[in-house]
Parts: sequence; structure tokens; C-alpha cells
Amino acid sequence: MKCVGYAFEENFAYYSSGKMFENLAKAFASGILSCLIMITACASAALASSPVAVLKSARNVVAYQDQHLGTFDDDWLAIGRTLGAANIQYEEISDAEVSFGLQRIGSYKVIIIPQLVDLPASVVSALTEFQRVGGKLVITDAGGTPLAGAQQLEQLAGVTIAGENTTTEKRKIVWSQKGINDEFSIGSVVANFTPASDSTVLARWTDASGRDLGPAVTRKNNATFISWSPALQGEITTNAHVLGSVMDDLAPGIAQQAAVQISFAEFQTIQEELNYLTKRTEESIKTAKQADLAVPFNLIQEKYDSAVKNVNSFVQSYRDRNFFEADEYLGRAREDFAMAFALAMPVRPVEARCVWLDRGTIVSTRNKQGMSALFDRLKASGINVVYFETNNAGFTTFPSRVAQQNPDTLGWDPLGCAVEEAHKRGIELHSWVWIFNVGNARHNPIIGKPADYPGPVLSSHDFAWALQSATGSLIPPKQYEFWIDPSCPEAKNYVKNLISEIIQKYKIDGIQLDYIRYPFNNRGGEMGFNWAGRQRFEKDTGMNLDLLTDETREVWIAWKIQQVNNFVKDVSATIRQLKPGLRISAAVYALPRRWRLSAIQQEWETWVANGWVDTLNPMTYVTSAKDLENNAGYVRESTADKALVYPGLSIRQLDPAGLIEQLDSARVTGTLGTTLFAVAQLDDKKVNILKSGPYRKSPILTPQSEPLKASRLLIDDFCVMVNRYLQDPQKHILSDQASTNEVLVQIDQIQKSMHHLHANSSPAEIEAVCKDVTSLHETIKNWLRLEAFIQRGFRAQYIVSYLGQVEAILSYAAHKGRTGSTPTSVAGADL
Repeated sequence: MKCVGYAFEENFAYYSSGKMFENLAKAFASGILSCLIMITACASAALASSPVAVLKSARNVVAYQDQHLGTFDDDWLAIGRTLGAANIQYEEISDAEVSFGLQRIGSYKVIIIPQLVDLPASVVSALTEFQRVGGKLVITDAGGTPLAGAQQLEQLAGVTIAGENTTTEKRKIVWSQKGINDEFSIGSVVANFTPASDSTVLARWTDASGRDLGPAVTRKNNATFISWSPALQGEITTNAHVLGSVMDDLAPGIAQQAAVQISFAEFQTIQEELNYLTKRTEESIKTAKQADLAVPFNLIQEKYDSAVKNVNSFVQSYRDRNFFEADEYLGRAREDFAMAFALAMPVRPVEARCVWLDRGTIVSTRNKQGMSALFDRLKASGINVVYFETNNAGFTTFPSRVAQQNPDTLGWDPLGCAVEEAHKRGIELHSWVWIFNVGNARHNPIIGKPADYPGPVLSSHDFAWALQSATGSLIPPKQYEFWIDPSCPEAKNYVKNLISEIIQKYKIDGIQLDYIRYPFNNRGGEMGFNWAGRQRFEKDTGMNLDLLTDETREVWIAWKIQQVNNFVKDVSATIRQLKPGLRISAAVYALPRRWRLSAIQQEWETWVANGWVDTLNPMTYVTSAKDLENNAGYVRESTADKALVYPGLSIRQLDPAGLIEQLDSARVTGTLGTTLFAVAQLDDKKVNILKSGPYRKSPILTPQSEPLKASRLLIDDFCVMVNRYLQDPQKHILSDQASTNEVLVQIDQIQKSMHHLHANSSPAEIEAVCKDVTSLHETIKNWLRLEAFIQRGFRAQYIVSYLGQVEAILSYAAHKGRTGSTPTSVAGADL
């Protein structure tokens, strides 16, 4: 099976047909940078066989799953994405193919063995012979315990693994000869190994001060070992650079030979898009000037000029048939266009710039001074909402009467310090709480626990709380977490008591519900066969799980959905009673409704409709800006603006250009903020592009802090902007006087209505103003229709976007009023 890191066959029909060109203008209107993803995708297609193979071993898959290291199929896709980012075309091979020996694998120059845990003896023998006759091997760690087959193969690379280490500080990988000096985040899992005396260390780990921390990449003869999993650890661009460098070290020139080729049809497509992007960036620079945006025009022009130069170099490299070099120039052009656009992006006066603050980063701060320094950095990055991981794998990150504190945080109160430091800087601090997930096999080695340790909740309470599979396993198939049963009254009371303790003890601004669902439990892998849970189901429904017919399964799924919904309703009421106005958010999946209900029984539509939650943070962890736009748009459309939606971005999978593309796409969908996952991956490169671009100035409010005040602020800003354009003869909006007068009358009426709204305004009053804003929105679009004809279409879109934001916030505020959960002021409101 031939692979290039993404489904080329599926996408080629689209890119080579007229559909892309029919939708090109629409693609840019719906996301200015979305075509950059198309460009990268086009350049990733493989049309010829490769000298590189990647082994997907059935034995290794089983061993990987048995050690609960992750879901191998998902991690395999991540391997493909990393190789795609390195522009490496490869073929996937199996145990059976390798076992045929040189007759089958002798034509390859390099074989990559990723996520290595174990291999059959026949495969080890064949790979040993392959290496002996000059073939090259690249082995990557899996984060587990190598079994016999893996140990034998790793010895070929001169490696003996002593164990795995989860980093508690940021570190760098340094490979001076290859120009690699890149940061790895806190919480990265790396192998602790001793290289053989006759091996060569190619790259080393260092701490922030440059102190040596040991070998990272080592080579012996024809085999190289990478001491982490590029699928799971490190940023994708770093991993791509390392993989390419390793291959060229083993077999000079192999990266060029294995480079994904670009057909003439693809080249034409890319060139068309680059030409359009060049013109579009020119327009955005002009628009920034026309809109009087306070942006660094000289630097924007410099980045734009560099992008154009790289585009020209891409074209020349393609004509020279140097596809590897062409891909490099294409990547540089993408980076430069993205930076130029980031610098020109408007700063929103009302926006939620959220981030998940992860356990590993919390632990690494060590004390109050460390926490203060962390929040200095977050403030400088432009962040104004932090979701603080308050419990993880059953342990809390604060001294608790209800639960056990994480042993790595004993002796101080990270949550208490975080609340204080956040509020000093005008940052909202929300407590991010794991609900039904109470143990994690991946976390156990970090705290010196055995792999099968179910976590402190089940260990210290009652195993009758635990979900079980049909085989009695406490861990769902192909997963690594322990769960409490959402139908268990005692387990639910435990979670409610923990949340109540947090609210009563700390001046937090919100509670975020995470793992508020069942684990993935599709047909054949259902969870909930634990005796007490099945007894409750059978009593409630009269059905028997011994006879799991299609009808019984459907009823069981519906019953599970109701268990989760009942808990959300109950805990929401508890939170509202303890602290009225406290924000309630939920980290949810953006999967299609039917699939989501069947797989994880998470029905967030009901939570929103009833006002049980205020905000959804969908985990839209995709690599394409267009996919983010689709997924975030789906969630927002499903909520009908009855809740705020802040899409989640998996920044480990994104380079700075990809981050900007996705931030832009999120804005295009009409969402009023985003959520970055996580602080551990917020490296200096990403911080720089944020604070240089869309986060260069702090917003005045978050949408959830004071919705009516935020709406007034946006309307007032909108009025000032329109009047400024009307009074400036050089930037005057092109329209007839009658239409302009009609617009001004509507604006004046809405501005007065907005200022009459107050904290006790009824939902009907808020809805009436919202309808007037919607009417103005349509009037304004017609009023500005001529702007596009004089190359000021983006300015028109910028003006109109203000009204879309106001509509979303007012709709949310009205719904909160109807459901009796009207927000009150929080930290950010006083800025």
C-alpha cells in the first residue's frame, strides 16, 4: 500500500477538477489563508514509488495497545502527517512482507520502524539482514517498555533503554550540524537510554541554559534511534526536520529521492493559488491602510516581498525538477504570507483568548514565584482566559479535603497561586475539572505507579464505582483511562463534592467540565457492564444486557445519554446555587451528532438548549484551517448562539503559520474566541506570532464577562468607525446619500437601545435589540456592496463583522436570561 501521509486519491479528484476553481473566491472569502492548506496538500501527493518504507507491524500494534500507550490507529495517522510534513513519500509494509526478506524489501534504501514496542523474530531477522547488506533503519521510541523483539532491533542502533522519562522542564534538542535547536515542551515522554561505546550521538538534549541532558538521537552503523515518538511528542515541524536530517545522515540525498513529486497539473493549481494569494495579500495591505489599522506596514511589506521571492524560487525549482527544494520554497512562502497576514490582522476589542493550562506545566512552576513568571508570559502572549487543570488522573493540583493532591505539587497550592496571579493581570481563571475519567495509565509512570494502577479515586473509594467492559476490564478497548460510572450516585456525589470544594475555597471565574461523557465505546467495545450499572439499566428499562440486540443497544445508548445529561443538569444547578453567575463551560467533541451519541453519549445540544452550560470549547484538533472552519461552524450552528463557542486548536500539530490560519478561520466562522491546547506547546515562535499579530493589543472584555457591556462596546466602536470613514474624503464609503442617511438613522436608534439595556433587562428586550442589529446587518451589507468594486471588499467585511459579533453576544445574553443563568461581572470586566 502506497502512502504519502494523507489520502491523496480521495483529494486528487477535487483538486484536479473545476470544483476548486469554482470555489476559490468562496474559499478566500470564508478564510483568507485557507488556500495555503490546499497548497500544502497539493504538494504532498505521491505519484511514484519511494526508496523509503514504513513498517506497520501487527505484533507491534498489539504490544502497543497492551501497554495502553494510546490508540495505535490514531497515532499511525500522526506518523503519516509527520512524514508528510517532511515531504517524504513512503510505502507501508507489513510483518509478512518484511519476513519475505531481501527479495521483498531489498529495493528500499531506508525502512522506518515507528512506535517500537515489539516485533516478531522473523521480522527482526529480516531487518538485521537488510541492515547488514547496507539497508538503513530508523527506529523511533514508543514511550513504553520494549519487549524482546524491540530490544534486539534497538541493539542494532547501539541502544539499551533503561526506562522512560516525562520531562518536567522545557528542553531543547540540539543537532548543530543540521541547524536543529528546537524546543520540546514540558511533559514530553523520552527514552532514557545508554548508547553503545561504538555508536555516534547525533543530537543531544539540553536545558534552557544549555546544560547537557544526554543523548537524543544516536546512530550505530546503518541504524539510527530517535528517543521519542515523533507522532506524539514535539512540534510537527521539529519532528519533520529531525526525520529528514536522520535520513540524509544515513543515506545522503535520500530526502531528495524520496521527496513527493509535483505533477504539471498540480503545479498549475499551486501556481494559480499562489498568484491569487499574492494579489489577496496586496489587497489586505491596502485595506489595513484604508481602515487606519495600527499595524507595522514596513514589516508587513518586508514579509510580503520575501513571500513573493520564495514563490519565484518555487517556480524555478519546479522547472529544474528539484521537488525537494521546491517544497522548501513553498513552505517559506507560506510562512511569510502568514506572518504578513498576522501582522495585518485586526485586534478585536472583545475576544476570548483562551488556553488550557496543563498539569505538566503547573508542576514545573514549583512555587509561587514560578507561577507568577508563567502568568507574566501568558499575559505577554495576549491570553485573557486560562483553564487551569485542577485535577488529572484522579489527583488534584491543590490541597483538597475530598481528593488526593498530586504528589508532585505537595507542599504548596498551585490553584490558589494561579487564581491570585491571574486576577492581578486581569486574566480570567477557570477551574478545568476531569469529571468521569479518574485514572490514566500514561500518567502512572510519572508518579512511580504501576501501569495498572487505577488512580486514587477508585483505589481509595469503591471499585463498584468503575465502568467495566464485557470482559471485566476497567480500561476501554485500545485506550488507557479508568472511568467512573455516570449512573453511579456515589461517584457523582464525589465529583459534585470536589467541584463544590473548589468553588467555596477559591475565587475562580468559572468551572470547565471535561471528560463529561462515556469513553469511546462503539459496538463490540461497550462500557457499562459493571454489575451495579447494568442492574440500574435493567431496572430502569426492563431490558437484559445478556441479550444485547440492536434494540437493546439503542435503548442502552439513550439511557447512557440521559445519565450524562442528568449529571450536567444537576451539577449546573449546584454551581449556580453556590455561586450565581459563575461561568460553566464544557470541553466537548465536535463529532457529528449521531456518531457522537453512539460513540461517547455526549449530547451537548441539550446542555446548551437548557442553559446548563454557558460556553463550549470543542476539541477541534485538526491540521487544516478548512477542517477547523467546518467543525467550528458546525458547533456554532448547532448551538444557534445560545452558548459561546471557543474552538480548541491543537497547537502541537501546528507551526506558527498554521496557528494563524486556524485563528483566522475561527474568526471567519463568527466565533468570539479560541482555546489553545496547551500551554506546554505554546513555544516562543507561537508566542511571537500571536503578540506580533492578532494578540498585539489586549481586548477590553471577554464576551462572557459582561455580555451587554461587550455589545455596547462593539456598537460604539462600530459607530465611531463608520463616522470616521464618512468624514474622511479619501476613505469615504462609496454609496448614495439616501442610503447613507438610512444607515445612520438605524445606527443611532440601535446605539440608544443598546445603552438602555442593563443587567435587569428582560430577555424580550434583549431579543428586540438583537433583531434590530440583524436588520442593520442586512442594510449595511447592501450599503457596502459597491466597496468590493473599488478593491475595498475586505474593509467592508471588517465593518460588517462587528455586527455579527454583536448579534452572537446578544443572542447568548437573551438565552441566559430565559434560562435563569444570567452572568455577572468577572475578572476581565474591570479592564
